Amino acid sequence: MEKRGVTAILLCCMCLGVTLAQLETTYVTTPKVVEAKLGEHAEFSLTYTTPDNTSEFSVLRLGANGTDVVLRVVELNVTTNPNWTMSANVGVSVVGGDTRKVNITLYSVDYNVHEGEYIARVTGSDGDGQDFFKIRTLASPGKLQLSVERPSVSEGTAITFVCSGYTGRPRPVVHLLLQEVFNGTRERLLHPVLTESDPSVTMLENGTYTLSHNFTWITGWRDNFVEFRCDISYSVGLGIALSSARSDPITINVTSSKYTQIQVRPRIAEYGTQGLEIDCLLTRPETVTSVFFIQLSRGEPIKTEKKIVLVLGSGISWQTAGFQNRSTASGQLSPVASANLRFSIRNDSIQCPYDFSEYFCSSSFLTTTSGAVTENTNPAQVSYSVQPRTIQSPSIKVFGSAEVTTQREFRNGTTIQLTCTGQIGSNTNSIIRWCVKTAGSSTFFGLPDTAVHSGAVLGAGCQHTRSSTITYNVTSSDTYTEFLCESGFTSLCNSGTAKQFVSIKLESPATTPVMTTTEGVTTVLPTTSVTRGNVVTPRGQTTDDSSNTPLIAGVVVGSLVVLILIVLVLVYFLVIRRKKEEPSTELSNDNVFEAKPRSSNEEGPVYSVPIKNKTGDKQKEGEINTDLSIQKTGPEKELNYVDLDLAPPSEVVAVKPVRKSRMMEVSNTEYASVTFGSPK
Repeated sequence: MEKRGVTAILLCCMCLGVTLAQLETTYVTTPKVVEAKLGEHAEFSLTYTTPDNTSEFSVLRLGANGTDVVLRVVELNVTTNPNWTMSANVGVSVVGGDTRKVNITLYSVDYNVHEGEYIARVTGSDGDGQDFFKIRTLASPGKLQLSVERPSVSEGTAITFVCSGYTGRPRPVVHLLLQEVFNGTRERLLHPVLTESDPSVTMLENGTYTLSHNFTWITGWRDNFVEFRCDISYSVGLGIALSSARSDPITINVTSSKYTQIQVRPRIAEYGTQGLEIDCLLTRPETVTSVFFIQLSRGEPIKTEKKIVLVLGSGISWQTAGFQNRSTASGQLSPVASANLRFSIRNDSIQCPYDFSEYFCSSSFLTTTSGAVTENTNPAQVSYSVQPRTIQSPSIKVFGSAEVTTQREFRNGTTIQLTCTGQIGSNTNSIIRWCVKTAGSSTFFGLPDTAVHSGAVLGAGCQHTRSSTITYNVTSSDTYTEFLCESGFTSLCNSGTAKQFVSIKLESPATTPVMTTTEGVTTVLPTTSVTRGNVVTPRGQTTDDSSNTPLIAGVVVGSLVVLILIVLVLVYFLVIRRKKEEPSTELSNDNVFEAKPRSSNEEGPVYSVPIKNKTGDKQKEGEINTDLSIQKTGPEKELNYVDLDLAPPSEVVAVKPVRKSRMMEVSNTEYASVTFGSPK
């Protein structure tokens, strides 16, 4: 019976071993983005797991004409194509169990050789696994140069600034900036006044860019002695900061034939944090004998004149109701050299976009040469910028579904859509950008710019809003992946003024229910099977994903351990129960009978047979134990062989310990069987 129990246990263990082997999976883990500086070293790792030692691991570069194998690993032996042989070092190591780690060092990063999208794929006897990643090459820019054709011009003249220089990689976004002068004092901050996201650039053979972009600027008197510069940024989200490329400043000299001028500060106001100041003043007072009035007006969106306030000999006179409740004005007409009108609105009183318009000054005065003169200044445009402040948490849909899901765990190969809606600020061309960070990475990297954006909608406070949607294929790298959507950003990921995060995990197939339908009845069954399907590559290609879904090792091992324990316990109790309940009727080779237990419903005394020889002394072969004594533990009754259900009387010749039975009780919880034989 014991042999049969052990055999059953061994068979169960063998079956479980086969099951465990069948549950092994093959999968690949990669970084989503590898950022590598041109000409420098870059190190990254790929891992793959497969129980098949003869499996083949390969990395393929996607191209317009198909794929190109750059490296292959078979039985831990590495081969690379000629381009990578000259510029990369690849090593493979076993990091535990069935997992191998491929360490790659690009010791001289080259745009033509390394930049691109890749597939890492492993093929084994138990299935295939693959994942996608991108190598993005970077190069720091050099110092830019800003030039202008005519540094001295008259007011109202169009001039051309040329921003040029080496901008490195990736493709740049170029800006023209200025540092204002207000009432003879230079402001501390630089303001971007013109931006071009698609500038005139030339791509060099190594993938870097040179810039030569023209900015056209209409000069005004307020540009006199203003410093201009240019610099660049990048539209793609980077994880590595590149050096600045800002140019040295240049100054222009603006002349004017007008007596009256206008100054505004700032030209571009950050709504909600900056107020507005406007000055109307005389710039050629030496020929003016008297001033009759100075007036400030604004241009409506339809360009009609609207008077705000003027200063007369009697003082300030408001001409538009409502302004005096949220703004202040002061001024004077004499002495002539100090004639001016000053107007200001506090930052908490500005109405957007109503107050951001064109303003101009008018004046009437008497000169020594021309008599009475009335003139208007050229208009000064006041713009605003609004930084985005709020953005909603990203929502997730399984591709093809119309419903948003709260699920955050997905199977390998699942295609999901993430949507983020929020503020983008005052610029209707601004977008919401996506960045990603996988497990083990400390930096967010920008996803390829393939998001679909809705139109910008103007809301309260001059804030525009829009939504951004990306499509993402879940792979074995997404054991824990965090997404970031942001607006109001610079080149670096996670630099936005409005941002939100959402995380996803790779789902364990062991916990995934499968819907089965039989004769109109739908049943949910737990399964560990792998769903195979089509996976869309980053280029929009469709490939057959035949890889098994990776299992969470802890779940598999834990489940098998519990199953083994249950089987062992059941087998153990079955063996013991049969041993307890079966009567022993087997005849030994010496025709020795073992005493059978009395039936549980029989009456009679129960005898305890103590074993006197407990010192461990061995009994000699053939020697009769004369110390045997039988003590009655029940009512007094003569001991006879019939009560023991034995064969005809015979002489007691030996006592030996046996397994526990209901026949007899022995002191110290030991049990014994009594054997009888014919006297010698």
